Amino acid sequence: MNTETTRTQIMQHAQRLIQERGYNGFSYRDLSALIGIKTSSIHYYFPCKEDLLLAVVQQYYARWQAAIQAIDASLSADAKLRVYVDIHRQAFCNTDRICLAAALAADLASLPTGVRQAVQDFYRANEDWLAQVLEQGVREGSLRVPGDLGTAARSTFAALQGSLVTARLFNNSDRMKDLLQGALSGRELE
Repeated sequence: MNTETTRTQIMQHAQRLIQERGYNGFSYRDLSALIGIKTSSIHYYFPCKEDLLLAVVQQYYARWQAAIQAIDASLSADAKLRVYVDIHRQAFCNTDRICLAAALAADLASLPTGVRQAVQDFYRANEDWLAQVLEQGVREGSLRVPGDLGTAARSTFAALQGSLVTARLFNNSDRMKDLLQGALSGRELE
């Protein structure tokens, strides 16, 4: 068996299980059943669950950073915001999954320190990007953001994460549309 393929499969299945069940909701036994390998084989690639979790978070973070950086820089701020929300909608709506970082944030008390820091870094990177977009929107007049841009960015990201959770809870992707309508109606963010 190709070792890179096995490692990739382990990480993909672990990510999906975390997004569906949380960090404490899966074991190496679950992964071995899904992949068809022994748990000792999983331990070969990831000696402990913390190693696997950190690798999954780092890979997830890198993919999201690439997706955000791929948003056309020439777009207006409101268009960038729509694309950003749409990336999340396409990734999670009509699935049993939520954002990996949100799932892990819910398990904060049981996360190893390194993983907790990686999840915080993910949140900060998204909030920083949103703050830049909101600042652009204010400059160009495509968005009105009363108050502090950092606060508005954190609120926007929190609303996005919450809308993903409630979309899953109610099995209703319109909850993602509600976020956009609320954020962009009148082009004002509060």
